[in-house]
Amino acid sequence: MKLKLLPPYDSLGKIERFLKTRTNLQCSIQLDQWPDEGELMLNTAKQCLVIKKNGWIGAKIVLKTPTIVDVKPIAPNTFVNTLTQKGIFAFFVRSVISGPQYRVAHQIENYLVEIQNQ
Repeated sequence: MKLKLLPPYDSLGKIERFLKTRTNLQCSIQLDQWPDEGELMLNTAKQCLVIKKNGWIGAKIVLKTPTIVDVKPIAPNTFVNTLTQKGIFAFFVRSVISGPQYRVAHQIENYLVEIQNQ
């Protein structure tokens, strides 16, 4: 989901500090290792904010512009993320973990909506 944030939250660091006051989930800025839908290759220079409940369940925030962010559900652990990419096993794992991942992403979106309404 794409959200437009107020100018004081124009960097991943500022968003990270805000989220750390709202949630006890682990937040860290990392190189984006999770391809978005429709992307064939990763942009290794791009960073994202990873919000992690555990190795299987989390979300990432990517800055599209200085005031527009995109929130996506992910498996924060790169090994788990690789397991969920292809094959029958991947389909099974994705079906089990996708619900909790979307709940975490939705929770983060709700926190970010607070930034829109300040």
